[in-house]
Amino acid sequence: MAKKEENKTQKIQIRQSNKPLILVTNDDGVDAKGVRLLANIARKFGRVILVAPSGPQSGKSHAITFTSPLRISRIHAEKDFLIYKANNTPVDAVKLAQCVLLKDQKIDLLLAGINHGSNSSSSVFYSGTIAAAIEGCLNKIPSIGFSLADYSSSPHFETAEKAAHTIIQAVLENKLPENICLNVNIPNIPLEEMKGYRITRQGLNRWQEELEERFDPVGRPYYWLNGFLIETDDNEDTDEWALKNNYVSIHPIQTDLTAHSYIKTMKKWKF
Repeated sequence: MAKKEENKTQKIQIRQSNKPLILVTNDDGVDAKGVRLLANIARKFGRVILVAPSGPQSGKSHAITFTSPLRISRIHAEKDFLIYKANNTPVDAVKLAQCVLLKDQKIDLLLAGINHGSNSSSSVFYSGTIAAAIEGCLNKIPSIGFSLADYSSSPHFETAEKAAHTIIQAVLENKLPENICLNVNIPNIPLEEMKGYRITRQGLNRWQEELEERFDPVGRPYYWLNGFLIETDDNEDTDEWALKNNYVSIHPIQTDLTAHSYIKTMKKWKF
């Protein structure tokens, strides 16, 4: 009972302030450096609740869990800043935040990331970070996914910090329309080498999978997924071009996947 009352008190504390309520999540896990940095940036703009998976969930895309329980626990609390860890996917974390922790409250902004590794080109389809942003967008929450193009534990976070702060401020000032969120990819370069910001489209490239065959101790085969990006789209308006040329890529995504331009053609088909 005491624990329930404690959680209720935290909800009241969040609700009483007039500052924007910002939900932060990721797919690298609640202890990742990128998500903690993003939460600290978000705190400059409003009240922050960080709800993220307990461990790495990269590549989960928009997966949700309905065959096992969802669990959530608070690991940090101070005024206007709470941290919770969830036991499943990034989209599960968003749903738990929206439907349990912040039920009946208006989330003003959802921030996902800062992902360790880029989510440009076709990687957007696999990313748990971008899926979390899309989940927010589907629920009418202005949402941004941030990714830094490096997998190491000590990349150029100063560049990511500057870019994230600038873009969050721009979104709060200019607003986003419903059903559109942002996929932001940041080059892993020193801040002084960053050339600026480019509004981009998704590069039309694809991953070439390489399934490496290995054998367990009793000789049974198993496979380890690997691969590389096949780049066939080198136009200067793509996210990949921006990253390679030291620009921050800002790629607007819409939740409507309909190929509207092809509907007229298909209506001529005979069924």
